[in-house]
Amino acid sequence: MRPICHASLFLVMLATASAEVTWNRFRGPNGSGVVETTNLPAKLEDKNVSWKIELGKGHSSPVLWKDMLVLTAETESGKRAVLALNAKTGAKLWSFEQPFSEHHIHKFNSFASSSAFIDEQRIYINWSTGNTIEALALDHAGKLIWHNNHVADYIHEHGTAISPVVADGIVIVRSEFDWQRDGKVYTEDPEQQKWKACVVGLDAATGKQVWKNEIPNCLNTFSTPVVRATKDGKNEFICADTGSGVMGIDTKTGKINWQHNPGYTKRSLGSGVLSDDFYFCTFGTGGGVTEIAALDLKSGKPVAVPYDIPKGLPYVPCPLVIGDRMYLLGDGGILRNVELKTGKVIYEERVEGVQGSAKFFSSPVAADGKFFCGSQQGDLILIKAGDKFEKLSAMKLDAPMSASPAIGDQRLYMRTEKSLYCFTAGPQPVP
Repeated sequence: MRPICHASLFLVMLATASAEVTWNRFRGPNGSGVVETTNLPAKLEDKNVSWKIELGKGHSSPVLWKDMLVLTAETESGKRAVLALNAKTGAKLWSFEQPFSEHHIHKFNSFASSSAFIDEQRIYINWSTGNTIEALALDHAGKLIWHNNHVADYIHEHGTAISPVVADGIVIVRSEFDWQRDGKVYTEDPEQQKWKACVVGLDAATGKQVWKNEIPNCLNTFSTPVVRATKDGKNEFICADTGSGVMGIDTKTGKINWQHNPGYTKRSLGSGVLSDDFYFCTFGTGGGVTEIAALDLKSGKPVAVPYDIPKGLPYVPCPLVIGDRMYLLGDGGILRNVELKTGKVIYEERVEGVQGSAKFFSSPVAADGKFFCGSQQGDLILIKAGDKFEKLSAMKLDAPMSASPAIGDQRLYMRTEKSLYCFTAGPQPVP
């Protein structure tokens, strides 16, 4: 195995973002959680808070386009909004608000949990209405371009949190659910029992359906796809769910190029990660992870890689790949640094906050030789990347964190259940 230089530039795949955009979707460039920038805080203290604003309820993660930061929030009972802020100052640029009907969701979920996707023309949103998945697109000034209020039927066992992804002019929207499991009926409506789980491709310019794949009913899926470039110059969305396993779906046609193990029995919650042609994701329940996919895709077809599977793999937090190491932050606070292609454990340590043990729903993100983790106890924790565990700093924020951080030019953005913080290494960087 080649030696690793964790201080070197991180190599990331920019399949869905232009060169000038650093963080335009959930977890940044192609969902990797890794970006190239420098001068991020080496220690977390009050003096590193460049600005802080209060927000409405929501777990969507902030995304960026140049100096515009976008996220969603519940603004009042029965209303939610897409919010745009000045990334340098936190000043409100605009708000696009919509009414919605409150419906059953998991106690840890919200009605604004899906993160936005931004490209040069539009801002894309999808969320659940109670019995449908809807999608909309705004221009960069917050004006509605299109609204598809019934992309697909949806049964809301726990609500939704899947974020849209755009490639080749197609917005992928997922509506994966099961109306009955283990003898328990989630809907007694005979019409709803006819609904089929599906993955839909919408035209990014109009919101109209381009393709639709019905799939076997599955446990509610929450993972957001990544995009992979194929050898023939095309792109495919990689999606994971219980009913269909891991799928490579042609972005333009919706054709399923390949499937791996359409027999997983657990839920796909945390999003998978793609590094070159290696894809990794986990499947589990609230009791923990029991299944994984570790796939070599170089041939264009999935080849399962023999993989050491440590206990306590992350169910909600997403994996983080830096070089040929993968960092797996378990929900219960155990961090494992493993060899990316084998799963061999390099180290295994408990990540503690300011006052001891911490639990995690937020996914870690990385840049500048370090990564940032937000806990359910309200801790923002900074860890040095490398083969030796080193916690650099921890700071108590004002509330728990379920959203994942975003990284801009020399800035880190962290959303809590109350507020949005902007951190810098010191004085605000010069534009």
